[in-house]
Amino acid sequence: MNTIQRNFFRLLRCGVFHTTETLEPMSVHKWEKLHQLSILHDVQPYAYKGLEKCKDQFFVNLTEAQWKQWAQVTENNTNDDEEELLRPYKLTNPILNHQLQDILDDEQSDINTRKMLIQIIRIARHILNEGLPLRLLIDLGLMIKDKDSKVDYSTLAEWLRKLRFQQMAQLEGALLIELFGFETIDIPFAQGDVDKKTAIVAKELAEYTNVHKDFYFSQSPDSIFVHTSNSGALISHIKRSARYMRFIPSEALTNFFASFAHSLTHIEE
Repeated sequence: MNTIQRNFFRLLRCGVFHTTETLEPMSVHKWEKLHQLSILHDVQPYAYKGLEKCKDQFFVNLTEAQWKQWAQVTENNTNDDEEELLRPYKLTNPILNHQLQDILDDEQSDINTRKMLIQIIRIARHILNEGLPLRLLIDLGLMIKDKDSKVDYSTLAEWLRKLRFQQMAQLEGALLIELFGFETIDIPFAQGDVDKKTAIVAKELAEYTNVHKDFYFSQSPDSIFVHTSNSGALISHIKRSARYMRFIPSEALTNFFASFAHSLTHIEE
């Protein structure tokens, strides 16, 4: 990671998980880049909390205009609405989706455990389609740290096994360790130490900060040939699906074809 990214995650750890962090020196320009990074990942309120806690450090040299820019951040979007989290969620693999719906429809099961399962799945699908879901990952970390919200981790582990999400859950656990200083013992659903390959992929994913770009197919009125709107996005989507195949093979394959099929709907009849 570069200096901007390192300070970015220090601010998030400090602001969200109340760690003590020492920031590296940065120019005014780099502080502007860090602010843009927080907007890109939709974590401005979290980063601002960390910035307020670190504001007396010697190397925090923002301009007055930059402080005002940060201060405009409100607390309104720091927490996902509970109704949003409990909305019906779907997988692209029809067999796994049927099993998921059975789990979510079982109102006798613990609601907090179902909410954590949904969050793990949301993160997985975001990784497959867009890249690092930093905001969702922070929310997952907060759910784990919430002592008032009891989760049945034995049941969660069984659900993850049934849905074939164990490896993806392991990757998400590795991201919490890599980015936010969690220990393996803090993440019961990860089950055991994170293997080296998973840790490497988690580190590479953490350093990837790109904006999601859609691709779709179109056909010129005077041509029989079909063209893609963004060949780079298409290639990136293919590479991402292949890269995470080992973590969630059943969903990664169907997810790509579902995206591919969706893109075909842009072709004019």
